This record gives sequence, structure tokens and C-alpha cells, in this order.
Amino acid sequence: MKRLFTCVFLFSTLPAAAQAPDWQLISQSSSSGQMINWYVDASSIVRADEYLRAVLRTSWSAPQYAPDQTAYQSSTYLNYFDCGKRMIAYTGNAYFTTIEPGGAPVHEEPELPLSQLSFQEVRPGSAGEARLDFVCKYRSKQFMT
Repeated sequence: MKRLFTCVFLFSTLPAAAQAPDWQLISQSSSSGQMINWYVDASSIVRADEYLRAVLRTSWSAPQYAPDQTAYQSSTYLNYFDCGKRMIAYTGNAYFTTIEPGGAPVHEEPELPLSQLSFQEVRPGSAGEARLDFVCKYRSKQFMT
């Protein structure tokens, strides 16, 4: 019975552990005396139709301000990557007051269906290109969606 309880307990904790983000720093820049860091949650990279999908995060060393003057210091968002055409589409943004996203976001934008997204070409040398290059390394790997 003790062994059964232990197995049930361990099994019940697996989903929580499997869902923890694996933030990988992929790009940094400095602008007006502040640092901007871009991350990809490597554990979130999956195939979605002919694209790769991943959760990303941007963090600023100083607060940013939305049009309504709401302060935030990080955002998470969902990106779809067309590796062959070198294009990205963005959706599902959430903004947080702290550098590390956590707690309730101060603002959220809904995740739109893939059919409603607009793909944009990445500019050479941009943070978008760094995101695309990082995620597209996973293109040849087998993923379960």
C-alpha cells in the first residue's frame, strides 16, 4: 500500500514539473541605458501544422509603459515560426510588472487562431531573427503536439 501511495504521489506531481518553463536566453540588447533580454521556453516548442510554435518572453531592466500608463517589465507571448519563409506571427501577449513573469498579468491580449494571424518577415540582425534561428534549430526534431 505504501508503494502504491508513493507511485500515485509521484505520478500526480509529474504534470506540474513538466509544465515548468525552460527559459533559454537567446538575445540581449542595450538601448537608452537599459537592457532588453529575449527568451524562448525551450520546453514549449512544438509543431503546429507546417509551423513551429513556442512561448517567448521579453524582459526589460527598467519599467515600460502601455498607452494607458500601466507599467510592466516583462511580457510573454506565443509565436508561430515559418522556418522556410523566415517569418513569424505573434499572438497571446501577457504583460507583468516584474522582470520574471508571474502572478496575474497587468494586461492580456487574447490568443488568436492560427488562421487569423499575420506573418511578418524577420529583419536580418534583429531580435526576431535570433528567435527564428533558435526555434528553427528544432525543426528537424520529432515533436508531439
